[in-house]
Amino acid sequence: MIINQVSLIDYLNKSNEKLIEEIKKVIELEVFQDTVSDDSLKEVITKTGGYNYFRFETGGMQLSSDEATITQDILVSFYSENRDDLDVQSIKLIAGIHGKLFKFKNSKKYLIKKNKEDQYIDEIQLFFTRRMKNVC
Repeated sequence: MIINQVSLIDYLNKSNEKLIEEIKKVIELEVFQDTVSDDSLKEVITKTGGYNYFRFETGGMQLSSDEATITQDILVSFYSENRDDLDVQSIKLIAGIHGKLFKFKNSKKYLIKKNKEDQYIDEIQLFFTRRMKNVC
């Protein structure tokens, strides 16, 4: 049982690395897991001229009806400032990530107001799932 759990942890780590790799293939921007520190955000703004980066987080898990697999939700958030090609980039991201490891579910778009200014940052949330063998 411990061997199966170790291989599952290895699978999760490798699939996270693959996700980051696929995102960077489409758009060469920083990818953060879960949170972004203030220092990292300052570096991103300096390097890209604005809020242009990705953040992904893993969500809850569900047991399949046959109890053979577990499905986990994955959220990839794309933050962008001063870009007009967000729909095209979103389609490229979906095509690059969707496959054996990750399945695309849907996406949502938001505008985030920058401080008290009359400027906005685009946020596109891309929802995926990944399946793994049940080791419980």
